[in-house]
Amino acid sequence: MNRSIRKWDFKKPKDFRKQVLNLPHSVRPKLTEVMTRLSNTDNPNLFGKKKTTRFGEYYTIKLSNSHRLAYAANFETHRIEVYRVGEHKLVYGKD
Repeated sequence: MNRSIRKWDFKKPKDFRKQVLNLPHSVRPKLTEVMTRLSNTDNPNLFGKKKTTRFGEYYTIKLSNSHRLAYAANFETHRIEVYRVGEHKLVYGKD
């Protein structure tokens, strides 16, 4: 069995589980795929677009037409901090 070693760890908000459970079932596999890809890459910022969210400037990845993942990568600790996963309005604070 060839298991890849993760290059990045995640720091998730306390309510991350609740955020994921609020996602439609069809979006959850995409979130898993995106987080796996982020954890195994050399530079997670290359997968997202730098955007201004309601939390500040973060990288975001489109999970569906109306759902996003907002995160920031700390290159010193090799940790990706997830700020929000959810509907566009919850991430950006606007429609």
